[in-house]
Amino acid sequence: MTKLVSPAPDALSVVLRSFAVRSAIFCVSELRAPWAFRVAGESVAKFHLVVEGSALLLAGSDELMLAEGDLAILLRGSTHELADGRAVDVPALEQLLAQHGSGDGTRLRYGGEGALTRLVCGGFSLADGIPESTLGRFPRVLHLPRDPTLAPLLGSVRAESESCSPGAEAVVAKLADVFLIQALRRWLLTRDEDGLTEAQLVVDDAVAKALDCLNRRPSESWSLERLSRDVGLSRSALAMKFRERMGSSPMRYLSEVRLRAAARQLEAGQLTLHEIARGAGYSSDAAFAKAFKRRFGSAPGRYRARASDPPQVELVALR
Repeated sequence: MTKLVSPAPDALSVVLRSFAVRSAIFCVSELRAPWAFRVAGESVAKFHLVVEGSALLLAGSDELMLAEGDLAILLRGSTHELADGRAVDVPALEQLLAQHGSGDGTRLRYGGEGALTRLVCGGFSLADGIPESTLGRFPRVLHLPRDPTLAPLLGSVRAESESCSPGAEAVVAKLADVFLIQALRRWLLTRDEDGLTEAQLVVDDAVAKALDCLNRRPSESWSLERLSRDVGLSRSALAMKFRERMGSSPMRYLSEVRLRAAARQLEAGQLTLHEIARGAGYSSDAAFAKAFKRRFGSAPGRYRARASDPPQVELVALR
């Protein structure tokens, strides 16, 4: 009987699951210039999705012009303002909802007679216990520009936000979840060309400390015993926590970090194979070459030669 084994989750999936995104819609707004409002700071992650038109977002020293389809996320829920342009009088969003909102307070029509902007504003929950070291890696405002692949989804958000049908708010909240996950995913993917930086963004502080050691000082002579001592856990406890979070052992993860760094150095062509092998923590060139070929399917020398070859361009006659 064949046993089905679930693949180990990639680091990025682990991180995204740790944020436990579940949206709650504060309001769906139909705004005509001139308009502006202020959102008070709270310990709740907030987001604004521009369904139509544009909006200027101000948060501390950050200033972003959001276009249609753009999403802005404030993970720490800091105080911020939105407007059609720079405004002097900026009332609180709660005040506008009380004066111009619908009976249930979830829809807002406000402003003058100028250009139209539609916003979906809301908040979302984060997993309990996400350490400050994790949140501190994100910018104050996380900006996801319009993603063409989400155009159909944006159309659904627009249709539901304009609808007064029962359950529309719940549907918009679920659709917003997809935008939020995509925003976090795209930001994390741009942090490091290897996709390894996001592995540090985990909820477990012990695993985060271990990852920090391995990522910052990969060439050192690490062992599970030394790493567990630096982290403050027993070897068995660290190995179990690490595997649960990252899907591999600490030493296997370290090998991956070292080999990816070695691949970059081979492409750069500034160090000898011997220097790269030592920097990757291998005691012999042969051991390094064997591990590298197993990981990348090519010997280090051939990998370097391919990287240095100019791209082949095929000229095709236009007919």
